[in-house]
Amino acid sequence: MENNISENTSTLYLADSFLLGNLIKETVNLPTIAFQNITNSYSILKEIEKTNITNITFVLRIPQCNQNLDYIIRRVFRDLLPLGYNLDTKIIRSYRDFFDEDFNVDYTLNKAA
Repeated sequence: MENNISENTSTLYLADSFLLGNLIKETVNLPTIAFQNITNSYSILKEIEKTNITNITFVLRIPQCNQNLDYIIRRVFRDLLPLGYNLDTKIIRSYRDFFDEDFNVDYTLNKAA
């Protein structure tokens, strides 16, 4: 699922489920790509190849955080860091967090790499 992305887009929100991607689309309407299963950085790069995206924020919900975060760092974001993308992770505790003006950043991948 892809939402609100054009060639001038510089910031992208990445979700690991269609439900979370649709929630981002419907509540805050930010440029978003949602994958049901992200297996490698190639699938992300293919979607953003004709854009000016430099900032990618991966959005996770707490129940899935422990299962997906290590995998995402090792298998997906590891390949994106050398390409110059600014990578962050936003972790939400509840779907209501999307209604906040700015939801919290709990983890920064640039520090982990």
